[in-house]
Amino acid sequence: MKADEVLIAHHDVLRGLLRDLAGTTDAQTDLRERLRDDFLREIEIHAQIEDELFYPAVVDVSPLLSVAHAEHRQIDDQVATVMRTPVDHPDFLAEVRMLESTVRHHTMEEEQRMFPQSRALGDARLEELGDRLRERQRELAASGGMRLIIRLKRAILRLTRA
Repeated sequence: MKADEVLIAHHDVLRGLLRDLAGTTDAQTDLRERLRDDFLREIEIHAQIEDELFYPAVVDVSPLLSVAHAEHRQIDDQVATVMRTPVDHPDFLAEVRMLESTVRHHTMEEEQRMFPQSRALGDARLEELGDRLRERQRELAASGGMRLIIRLKRAILRLTRA
């Protein structure tokens, strides 16, 4: 599987989690908590594999890296807002929808502009990079360190609620 295909598949996971979260009702607080936590874990893993492996690999073929990094910071800020907002708060779904819109924009920007540029690396390099992305994704998903980072981030964000 090529690098862009690995990332698109994970984009689909991220968009699906946000779509499911946006489709919840105020009465589904446990489901909202679970989906929000699942999204936080997946977005952390996704940003890390892009930052560690994909972006460095395409630095010479894509001028869009500064935009991608800026969008990651914007997503981080919006994730923090969603994490700080109680799931039963009247503004919760509005915050989720704003995050959903930003993630959709970022993923489409990568898929429509950056990934075509990455094809300049050649099929063999994209296959090898895809293997590395999938392996790192699996490592992070199974990592006790990543689970600890997620728990700490979630706890800190919830403690800093407005």
